[in-house]
Formats: sequence, C-alpha cells, structure tokens
Amino acid sequence: MVVYNESFNDITMKRQHIILEKKEYLWILRLIQNLKFNNPTEQKCIDNLHRELKYAIVKDESDMPDHIVRLNSIVSVDTPYGPKTGLQLVAPSERNVSQDKISVLSPMGSALIGYGKGDEVNWIFPKGKGKIRIMNVRNDRSPVLN
Repeated sequence: MVVYNESFNDITMKRQHIILEKKEYLWILRLIQNLKFNNPTEQKCIDNLHRELKYAIVKDESDMPDHIVRLNSIVSVDTPYGPKTGLQLVAPSERNVSQDKISVLSPMGSALIGYGKGDEVNWIFPKGKGKIRIMNVRNDRSPVLN
C-alpha cells in the first residue's frame, strides 16, 4: 500500500495504520504529549509519530501479531546506511547505543514502532531522508508494561 505522508512530502510504503498494544499505545501517547525537541529532525519524527498515533489500530496484548515492532522488540532492518541487526526498541531511559538499544523516541525508533516485518517506511534521519525496510522482528510474549 502507498500512503502519502504530508509531513515530509514523500511517499511511504506501509500499511495504512500502525498497530500498537493498548498499554504501549497509552504510554507512548503520554510520553510524547507535550514533548519538544531542540533538534528539528527529532521534532519532525515525534510530530509524525503523534499523527500516526491518532489513527493507530490498538489491540489487546492477546491479539497482537508477532511480526509487529513494539517496545522491547528486537529487529533487523535494511537502511540507506546499510543493514542493522539486533536493534532493540526500548524506553528512552533504557537507551544504550553500545548495546544496540534504541529509544522509541529516536528517529529510527519512532519510524519502526507499530510497523511489521516486510514493511518499508520512508523517514527523516539525522543524515537526511531514507527508507527503512523491516527484515525481521522478534518479540518476547511477556507484557512489557503492566
């Protein structure tokens, strides 16, 4: 499916709406509600995520598909800067680049959340626009947020 992404005047290959687990959806929404970044790239990514949350498909834990990127997912992606494997999407306080733990609020983290294996997403990164293809998603079935 091709969706026009107004915020970046670009074409984005993805499902029409992101899919999020209910508790993760509410947590992310509260986290970004009034968040402001000094960095314009980071702010554009958060603004876009906020817009995507408005149309998200929200599911109970038991109904979440295994192939969707969510908090604590371990993902492999192909980017314009090369493949990245073993990236774990985490809360901002758990971010640790040396351990491949990326924040859900980072440009790549906000691009991946709610999409699934095989999806392609055009996004803005610190080095410019680029396409991310999600190659693999691994999820632990235990709930992340209680």
